[in-house]
Amino acid sequence: MPLPQSALAPDAATTAPALSYRHTIDRGDVHRWAVSEVFLTDYADLTSDNYLAAAQLPPAHHYFGDHTGPAADAPDSMLLLECCRQAATCIAHRGLGVTRDSAFHVTDWTLELTGTTPPPVHGRPRELDIRAAITRSKVRSGTVRAARYVLELSHGGETIGRCDISARYSPAEEAEIVRRYHRKSAPPQSGSLPAVPPGTPAPPAEVARRDPANVALADARRVAGGVAAVVAVPSGHRTHFDHPQDHYTAMILMEAARQAALLAAGTGVRITGYRSAFARFAELDALVRVSAVRRRCDEVAVRFRQDGVVVSEITVGVSEDF
Repeated sequence: MPLPQSALAPDAATTAPALSYRHTIDRGDVHRWAVSEVFLTDYADLTSDNYLAAAQLPPAHHYFGDHTGPAADAPDSMLLLECCRQAATCIAHRGLGVTRDSAFHVTDWTLELTGTTPPPVHGRPRELDIRAAITRSKVRSGTVRAARYVLELSHGGETIGRCDISARYSPAEEAEIVRRYHRKSAPPQSGSLPAVPPGTPAPPAEVARRDPANVALADARRVAGGVAAVVAVPSGHRTHFDHPQDHYTAMILMEAARQAALLAAGTGVRITGYRSAFARFAELDALVRVSAVRRRCDEVAVRFRQDGVVVSEITVGVSEDF
């Protein structure tokens, strides 16, 4: 999908204020407990549902900095997606008035990486600029219940990608009632997961990781046309479970899809983006099965099933050009 020159209104683009990278924003605005997991450093509300945000990419990180392979020196695609998630979450709270206790549900998102990010200058951390245009797709009694975000990413004045996110927001009480209705029981919390997931974890090098704790798949095997595995994340993972969760989050499924794509295509490829849809929650108390098939030279199709039902489909863009 070709990127527009700017998703911002012309007057918003010309009057954009300078943003700061000196300190992170309130961790509650991006749904994090650990300040070390907050990368957003500033936010500005412009006009006509246009916003700006700034992020500093950590020069080292136990998860987002744990890479091998030819793209190891580039910013992790998961890190860029996390910065977009934090920007959209902050805008939802500060710009759209979504309350802190609301339940957030991502229905689909895409990330398209269109440019290369130059190496840090003199060891300084990379700084990311995010321009956001919002469509309030559902408003009930004056409260935003769903929105779509178009986020343009740039570094040093050069556009490096675009992320589109669609999300729904529900009051906490309503969300709990719906979850219990569909499950017929209260969902367990992530703390109930085993510290060491069952099964045989994928070899870290085969999913472009160094640290075995960052492997998100187990019991991976070759099948006709591709790869099959199950999602397996330790309960103590400091990023995936920074705070208690009652399901496998979209970010966890994205990481599992990235790893499944590398198993199917090989670690010599570069990730160019993602197209994803989330049909239902991936519950913690049943196996989430993963299948990955390289359907084209530049795409790997990844599907997640639980109890025979598709919970998510993610297409991972890959390239052998660097």
